[in-house]
Amino acid sequence: MNQYVQIGEIKVKVPDEEPVAPDSSDCCGSGSCCPCVWDYYRAQQQAWQQAQAGQAD
Repeated sequence: MNQYVQIGEIKVKVPDEEPVAPDSSDCCGSGSCCPCVWDYYRAQQQAWQQAQAGQAD
């Protein structure tokens, strides 16, 4: 089942496995990307952590 959640201003699919951090070369460093690959990674990480916490109940 594809579950999506809103984390801040980013809507992400809840990953089945813990997300892997992007390589430093994946970020352009300009600061103008919205969302940045790091923002997207952090949103996926948070969604995954929330899903894991919900499964522990």
